[in-house]
Amino acid sequence: MPVVEFPIEDISRIFSDYDLEYVLNMLPFIGLDLEHQDDKNIRLEYSPNRPDFSTFYGISRALKGLLGKEVGIPKFEVQANNNNLINVDPSVSEIRPYIVGMVAKDHKLSNKTIKQIVSMQEDLHNGLGRRRSKASIGFHNLDNVNFPLEYTTMENLSFIPLDHSSELTLTEILSNTEQGKKFGKLLKDSSYPVLRDSKGNVISLPPIINSESTRIRDGVKNLFVEVTGVDKKVVYNVLDNITVTLADIGFKLETVIRQQGNSRDTFNANLNTTLSNIKTDYINKALGLTLTSEDLIDCLRKCRLDATPNDSNSINCMIPSYRIDIFGAIDIVEEVAIGYGLYNIEPSLPKSRLYGNKSRQNYFFDKIRQAMIGMGLIENINFILSNKDIHFKKMNLSGTNFFTVNNSKSDEHDILRKSLLPSLLYSLSKNIHEEYPQKLFEIGPIFGREEAKFEKWSLSCVSAFNGVTFSEIRAILQSLMEVCFNAKFETKQSGNLSFVKGRSADILYNGNVIGQIGEISPLLIDSFKIKMPVAAFELDLTEFLRI
Repeated sequence: MPVVEFPIEDISRIFSDYDLEYVLNMLPFIGLDLEHQDDKNIRLEYSPNRPDFSTFYGISRALKGLLGKEVGIPKFEVQANNNNLINVDPSVSEIRPYIVGMVAKDHKLSNKTIKQIVSMQEDLHNGLGRRRSKASIGFHNLDNVNFPLEYTTMENLSFIPLDHSSELTLTEILSNTEQGKKFGKLLKDSSYPVLRDSKGNVISLPPIINSESTRIRDGVKNLFVEVTGVDKKVVYNVLDNITVTLADIGFKLETVIRQQGNSRDTFNANLNTTLSNIKTDYINKALGLTLTSEDLIDCLRKCRLDATPNDSNSINCMIPSYRIDIFGAIDIVEEVAIGYGLYNIEPSLPKSRLYGNKSRQNYFFDKIRQAMIGMGLIENINFILSNKDIHFKKMNLSGTNFFTVNNSKSDEHDILRKSLLPSLLYSLSKNIHEEYPQKLFEIGPIFGREEAKFEKWSLSCVSAFNGVTFSEIRAILQSLMEVCFNAKFETKQSGNLSFVKGRSADILYNGNVIGQIGEISPLLIDSFKIKMPVAAFELDLTEFLRI
């Protein structure tokens, strides 16, 4: 979990009208965990999906809302300035194509504020920026930057990098500096993205290092911020969080124009999104409350959101662009709960006096688990959300009948899985350094558009070691069927592309196909970079139990 640290005196100064202990006790209710506190400083853990908490200014912004000091979406102005221009060369499109910027003026920086800015920069690099692979940030002393800027690629040139006293070439920076060694792998070997000003001075080699000439120091009053990356959405989200923080610090903000060819665009820092038609009954039912639309709007405003009534039973919610953690109606429910006060929600007993019991299906699943563990297999539990690379590319399959995730913030979780086998193979690929044999199984739901019942329960098993065969994996399946269900099954040769031709079969029970079994194709083993042969089966438990 990322950590933010700041002096306790900052809280006392901003919230002087409140008892300090009361304010500190409110921190958990906005999602912050106390890691350390002494007489001078406080250190808090925050969720990675709340990068706005990476500085004291973001935490203060949220606390002001919860305490009623400032409510609603934070308001700040960004002045247009046509002189702040970045010319983008087409050569960057294959390396690091996206760049956005912001100018911040007329606020004298202190070392304490710089510490907060640097902390935010590193947390954004490691979180949203995925260790700079998706986005990286540069803060510069604007007084040493001459617009217009040029964002282009160079094969080699020299400049003085940050924390150095002499010029280094681009290749020397990548091979001899700590930052170059750490992040140089993010760039291609032939040419490198460079940001230069109108006098030809290099101010940044993204995503590696800035120039010493534009270092921000105590007393600097004007800043230029640039964010570059390979993912446009992430680049914009990063600058959204930086912009609102600079506004809270007290800077006056100006736009930076990005021009490529005849196309011009400007980063819009006040572009809020809207979730429409959120039912008040849905929110109240989820929380066990009976709030009116006006009450719900007040709660949301305390969470620094905004809302308007849509009709008598729904509201439209406005979300500031820096709140990247809000996707849908259930997230609005959480914000209402925080604004209402989690400590104000009273527990109540359920109306029913019946006790919960295991379903017949779960009884069978537990029986299967006991049998599989008894045969020396380890249960593996993977996410229901997967990605196309694991499910199709690595499996050498093409597929269209799958469910995708709208507005996914991560390429790693953008589809609902259609099978358990890809995830188990992925688990094997992450454990190639462990001792063999490795035998894994998983019981879980799978999803497919082509089925009348789109959700099914499946069992998959993989066995990996030198010498594993079809007979070995079939013996596991046979023991399972006899021990758990006292059932006999048949296997009929099939041509499943995931398995070796001639060493794969359909699993049949009462004449119905309920799964597949076989030795995994060497193409798949190579695709997942597994070091040993693998045999596997996958069983449709929903269909089997129905029969």
